[in-house]
Amino acid sequence: MSSNVLVAPAKAPADELPQLSTYTAESEQDRVEGLRLVADSVAQQRQVASKVLMFHPISLAAYVVTVAIAAQYMIRWYEDRLMLGTTLGGITMTFLIFIRWMTGGYIGMAEDIDMEWLGDDRLIVVKWGEDVIGSLVLGWADNDAAKKRGRRRRGKAVVRAWTVKLKYRGKGVGEGLLEEAVKVAGERGADGILFDADHASKSSVAQSLHLHANSTSDSKRVLPSIFNGFLNKQDAKAEKALQKVADAKGNFRQRQSSPTWGSR
Repeated sequence: MSSNVLVAPAKAPADELPQLSTYTAESEQDRVEGLRLVADSVAQQRQVASKVLMFHPISLAAYVVTVAIAAQYMIRWYEDRLMLGTTLGGITMTFLIFIRWMTGGYIGMAEDIDMEWLGDDRLIVVKWGEDVIGSLVLGWADNDAAKKRGRRRRGKAVVRAWTVKLKYRGKGVGEGLLEEAVKVAGERGADGILFDADHASKSSVAQSLHLHANSTSDSKRVLPSIFNGFLNKQDAKAEKALQKVADAKGNFRQRQSSPTWGSR
């Protein structure tokens, strides 16, 4: 006679769940994956820049004026609506090709990110299980003047790249990378931490954090300055986040309130 006993389903042990870990990448695989993530993030900026350029008031005004002039000319001289439609289609295609050409610099920047670009800088990664979901490149701005005076000072740490995979953004991963960078910089005796003037991909992370910190230095620009308002706003938010982490977690000789905080 069998007994009908309900058995609760076995729960997966906690140690089988993916673990989130943040550390300096030492293996070639981690370094390759971390740099690939940075390169992908830079390439993604092309899509954002294309959208901004396409819908910018100046671009739209130029497009509308061109279409209006062409339409007026075609109707007046040819009175052929089919030819008018073909002409307007050609103008639109030229407009889109021009935008693609204007933003093509992001692809070139992404292709330049490799081991040679990394050099001796430190690559910090965040892994969820076996997947690298975030990376940060930390370099150094050596204080030459301090060296000449015989002081053993490292100068300021410089964040050259900072990004998180799209689906993990807004979950604190980017802030965790900043905290680890601040920790490493403090351990190595840095006077402070800043974003590099040609910082790669920081704006993409800025979109994800909603407080994105990108230092007072601007990320590298591809479009003319008049079209970079969206990047300037994201950089300001990212800068604020970095300053917040540095003040809360940093072990620096100098603080943001120091008059020489932003000097290199």
